[in-house]
Amino acid sequence: MTSKHASKIELLPWDHKSPEHIQRMYDQRVACGWRADEVTSWVEEAKKGGKIFYWVLLSDVLDREKLMEKHTETYPKEATPLKDTAAEIRLVQRQPTNNEFIPIGHVALDIHEPEEDVKLGLPPTGTVWIHQLYISRALHRGGFGAGTMSKIETLATQSPMNAKIMALDTISKEMQTVPAFRDVLYGEGRIPVPSISNEDWYDGLGYNVFKREKDAFVIEPIEGVRVPIDLVYMKKAIA
Repeated sequence: MTSKHASKIELLPWDHKSPEHIQRMYDQRVACGWRADEVTSWVEEAKKGGKIFYWVLLSDVLDREKLMEKHTETYPKEATPLKDTAAEIRLVQRQPTNNEFIPIGHVALDIHEPEEDVKLGLPPTGTVWIHQLYISRALHRGGFGAGTMSKIETLATQSPMNAKIMALDTISKEMQTVPAFRDVLYGEGRIPVPSISNEDWYDGLGYNVFKREKDAFVIEPIEGVRVPIDLVYMKKAIA
């Protein structure tokens, strides 16, 4: 079912060949607090027709100018507009408009290798993964994340991806709520404590947990402090 917030959002493809687009992606990942060091690898993936990112734009919503001002005041590095210059999506040619825009976030779609999906208990075909959802922290609680998810799900059902199942992975609820974990990951000098766990937020959008993985990877939120991250895998049938 389409979210009531979908009309608030537009999506435009990231141009992995543009230095300006690459820098903005890096800046937003720094603001997100996760995986900024992977942007270079995403460029290489895109060159091969792999994971594709989309910028999240505000549509003609009420108080759009005030919302954009709030975003750019919080993140002044992002006040300079980008241009729609992406000439391909997963190696399929498109005609860019060259129109200017300021993104408030981004999200990615990917298709994993069939054997990877099968190992997780998913069918070998028909699953499309959502990765790296980020919405400006200045604009949280406005429905823009839910709107983005609705838009990207609709996009995934279309050719050539033809999704039947949407899947994603995210940090476990316990790591965002249990003080022993939460107080190391979040707080002063780090990213803010979320008002709702990722797991609960995706649950509210109709995603169900189908697998949990302990110590999936390790991060260093504070210099010298290494924290193993537990993941949950979630899915949603959309066709």
